Parts: sequence; C-alpha cells; structure tokens
Amino acid sequence: MSGYRATYKTSRVYVQSVKVRIGINREEQKRRKRPRVSQLRSPASLALMYMIYVDESGDDGLRPGGTDFFVISGVIIHESYWNEIFQRFLDLRRNLSRNFAIPQRIAFHATDIVNGHGDFHHSRYGLHPHERFEIYRQIMEFLAQLQEIRVLNVVTRKRLTRPDTPVFEWSWEKFIQRLQTFLERGGSGFGVDNDYGLLVTDRTHDDQLRRLMRKLRAFNYVPSMIPGSPRRKLLVTKMLDDPNPRDSRQSYWIQMADLAAYALARKLFPRPSLRPYHFETYFDILDPILYKEASHYDPQGIVIWP
Repeated sequence: MSGYRATYKTSRVYVQSVKVRIGINREEQKRRKRPRVSQLRSPASLALMYMIYVDESGDDGLRPGGTDFFVISGVIIHESYWNEIFQRFLDLRRNLSRNFAIPQRIAFHATDIVNGHGDFHHSRYGLHPHERFEIYRQIMEFLAQLQEIRVLNVVTRKRLTRPDTPVFEWSWEKFIQRLQTFLERGGSGFGVDNDYGLLVTDRTHDDQLRRLMRKLRAFNYVPSMIPGSPRRKLLVTKMLDDPNPRDSRQSYWIQMADLAAYALARKLFPRPSLRPYHFETYFDILDPILYKEASHYDPQGIVIWP
C-alpha cells in the first residue's frame, strides 16, 4: 500500500505540474498575443484617419459673367503626421513674417495675394506685386516638399456643360468618389487599409453638400470602365460624419487648398495680366505631391470634366 500511495502522490504531483505548465503556456500565449501600448498607438495597428481640407475656386453657376471653371482642391494629411507638419508650417509663417514684414497670423487667400486685396493691399504692409507673387511661390514650394501629404483636384469646364447641369453636385460627387477610392486603396501609404477620412471644408453650400454626402452613402451608382457593362453600386463608406464647414480664415490648411485650387484654375484658364509673373506655372510646383492616381487621363491626376 505504501508503494501505491507513493505512486499515487507522485502521479498527482506530476498531473498538477503539467496543469501548471499548461496554464503558464496559455498565459504566455495570451501575453504574446496581447498588443503593447506602443502598438495600439501605431497607425499600422488600428484604423486612424486622414484629414481632408478642401476649398473651391470659381463659381458653380452657369449665368453670364461667372467664371469658366469650377475647381475643387483638397489637401490630404494623415493624422499621425498632422502635428509634425503643422509645426513646419508655423516655421514657414515665421520666415515669411520676418522676410516680408507681414503678421504671422495673416490669412493667405489666393485672390487677395494675386490681386492685391485685403491684407495684401499695398497700403496695409507695403507689399509690391513681385513680393506678393514671391510669397505665393514660396508657399507652393513649401507644400511640394511635404511628402506626407497629397493634393486631389477636380475641375469642371462649365462652358462645355449643358445649361441645366448641376455643376456643384457633379463636381463634388466626383471629388468624394475619388476620396473613397483613395481611402479604399490605403491612402498615400502613410496609414493602413482600414483608415477613414474626415472632410473639412470652407463655407460653401453647406446644406447642399451635406445632403450629397448622405445620398452617396446610401445610393451611388457609377459607370463601369467596361463598355456595355451595367453601372456599379459603390457606396461612400470611408468618410466619417458630415462635411465639417469652417471659416477659412481660421484654418491654415483650407487656405492651402485655396492656393492650390486657384493656381490650378489659372494654369488651365490663364489670365494675360498674370503672365509676367509666370503664374500659370505655379500649380506645376505641386507635382511631387499630387494624387496622380485620381485620373488616368491626365498626367497630374487632375479629374477634368467634361
């Protein structure tokens, strides 16, 4: 009996030790599977967000006296780089303030800079025309160096459209669809495939744009690339919330979108009075950061319609 008891006790100890080891192994496996805090904060391990700052150039009407174009440009920034890029942008503003004797908080509006209106009138800070255009150029060159951002552009040539064409809806629809595609394909390579986007716009037809966004989330049929094939239902699922309208004077990045949109407008629809400053070439400065995959019909990815 004593031998039996010894064997029984030995077996119990062995079984218990096996259970303990199994328990340790399971805890070790759980620990290894459990992500670290640094991994949770990394944009490669969970869905984060792209911020898209958008502004328009031209008007969406078809009445006589309006512009020949309606341009939408968006500056796309992944949130994981936002603070870093913003600090670099503040450095740019400090340099411009020091070199041209203008306030650091001055609002960069394209038409004000080009036409010498508002804060860029000669009577305000004594800026000469060549200084105004040099400021514009330096900002564009600064943006072109930011490899962490992309610029998406849509242009509507209004003179080629029918009189009853809803220019605003059609232009914004094409812009939002390209954003959806951008996000579905993993953005600019700085986020992950499941990242989302948040649209921040200048004050525009806010209610009209809100209704359009909600419609595209529920009903969005686009033509197939294959001739004769039926239209495809591609709902906008990667954009968070409704568009967020802001006063462009309070958003540096909306101002950058404004500069890009106007430069594009004057590249495609040049003004003779701006040729001495070679302003029609300013948009080309942004070539390194343009979202060229937006259109296969234009080398710079500009979505030109019709």
